[in-house]
Amino acid sequence: MRPRSGKSPGRLAAAKEVISSPVCIVVALLSVCAYYLLFFGAIEYGNKGVFILSVPIYLVYALIITASALLAVSAFAVLKSFHVRAATSEGAVSVIASSCGCLIAGCGCYSPIIASALYAIGFGTIQVSGAISALASYQAWLILLFVLANLVLIYHQLGVIARRHMKVSGR
Repeated sequence: MRPRSGKSPGRLAAAKEVISSPVCIVVALLSVCAYYLLFFGAIEYGNKGVFILSVPIYLVYALIITASALLAVSAFAVLKSFHVRAATSEGAVSVIASSCGCLIAGCGCYSPIIASALYAIGFGTIQVSGAISALASYQAWLILLFVLANLVLIYHQLGVIARRHMKVSGR
C-alpha cells in the first residue's frame, strides 16, 4: 500500500465533491423517491393492496438510502468519465439490491416470483420450498447484507473517484 500524503484527495474529499454536485443531488433525490415507490408499491401489489412488512422499517429505509447514494456516486463517476464501466455496473447493483429487497421484505407474497425463477433454473419442489423458507427466516439479515454491500460499493466507488481525480489533476 502506498503512503498517503496530505495533498492527495481521499474518499472524504470525493464524497464532498459528489454531495456538492447539483446533478448528483437530483439523482439521489429522484432515486430515493423511485426506490421508495418501488419498494412499497411492490409489497402492496403483492399483498393485494395491503401493506404488510415483515422486517424492521429502519432496514427498509437504510436500503433505500444506501442504494440511492450508490446510484448518485455512480452517476457522478459517469459524469466525470471516471471508470465508466465499473460505475454503471455498481449503479446497476443499487437497482438490483432495492428490487431484491422489496421481494424478500414482504409477508411471503414474493414466493410465486421466486419459486418461478428457481423452477426455471432447475430447482426441484423441495429445494424451492427450502429456499423460500430460508428467505423467510433470514429476510432481515439479507436486507442488512444488501445495505452493507451498498456501503462497500460506495466506499469503493469513492476510492476510484479519488484516485482518478488525482491522475486528472496531476497530483
